[in-house]
Amino acid sequence: MCDTRKPAAPYDLTGKDNSKVPAAICFSSGTSGKPKGVILSHYNLIAYLLAGRASTPFLNSSRSREVFFPSFAHIYGLVAAVLQPAYVGSYLVVMSEFDFLPYLRRCSEIHATVIRLVPSTAIRMTKDPATRNLNLKSVQTVMCSSASLATETVQELQKILNPEAKIVNGYGMTEASITILRESQSHRAGSVGRPSSGVTIRVVDDHMEDVVPGKDGQCIVKSPTVFMCYKDNPEETAASFHDGWLLTGDIVRVDEDGYFWITGRKKELIKYKGNQIAPAELDAILLSHPLVTDAAVVGIPTKEKDSEVPLGCVSLASSVEARDIENVLEQIKKFVDAKVSPYKRLRGGLFHVEVLPKTSTGKVMRRTLPEIVAGKRKVANAAKL
Repeated sequence: MCDTRKPAAPYDLTGKDNSKVPAAICFSSGTSGKPKGVILSHYNLIAYLLAGRASTPFLNSSRSREVFFPSFAHIYGLVAAVLQPAYVGSYLVVMSEFDFLPYLRRCSEIHATVIRLVPSTAIRMTKDPATRNLNLKSVQTVMCSSASLATETVQELQKILNPEAKIVNGYGMTEASITILRESQSHRAGSVGRPSSGVTIRVVDDHMEDVVPGKDGQCIVKSPTVFMCYKDNPEETAASFHDGWLLTGDIVRVDEDGYFWITGRKKELIKYKGNQIAPAELDAILLSHPLVTDAAVVGIPTKEKDSEVPLGCVSLASSVEARDIENVLEQIKKFVDAKVSPYKRLRGGLFHVEVLPKTSTGKVMRRTLPEIVAGKRKVANAAKL
């Protein structure tokens, strides 16, 4: 049957304040808690486009060619794949989901100038021999999100790509854009850069007092990209702001030159006997082991009140035989424990997981790991009976 309905007319904003008119709802990643519906205004989305173009004009231009895989329903996809290409005239090929080698092969085929990675896929590129057979010399910019890359990983990536390729990092959330490491600043690999265009940042302690450069504190933000509110959740909306500043919940430090470095997420910090442990630090050490292709650490409760211990999950290289997994895990655990202070050791154990659970943008869903490990323990105990 033919659809005779007329197409919707353009939404008329005449005489309206576009900062108070919702344009989209994107959901937060839900890596450490339940996802929340984030309402963004027309003003917010326009600000995202302007900030991207002003902050990284070479990346956000008509010369960019890339393969894109994150969901269009996520803020990353909505801005980078739906709105930005139409705004700047860039070329974009879409994949329905991420698959490591097919993604890189397609980037090679279209002579991509941009590739988008998360730390685990960046590290896999440096370890997987198959990537050495692909021609990725057209890549001019590697855009890394989710967490910063170690300097050693950056150096290895540049051996695979054009040596002049710039590895940059961005830091943001569904609720706001925050920082970007611009192409001209790529020598600061590991940092997430400086504030994006139009963004004001403070780094504060638990009393909302500014901390000195070099000291960890919570990142709080003011920006035209800061969201309107959470859908049907006024309590969470109110709790996310302090005197007009968005409370990101992320722990960062800023150096003497104004570059920001992510330490961890406040909600994810593991509290062990009065000490705080950032999972991202342990993730990075695990990923530095030659047999680890992906890794994530989460805190699990102990019998002691208000205390947790770190539990690690890793995916292993295909060269590791099934019969050797337990021995390899023990070696990796000793490798990590030898590199950290005693209170940061993996007291919760280290477990093998074939594929770590992730969001469409590649962030590990840490909150699901204890349940996955509990399931593995149940199977192992049953096998012993």
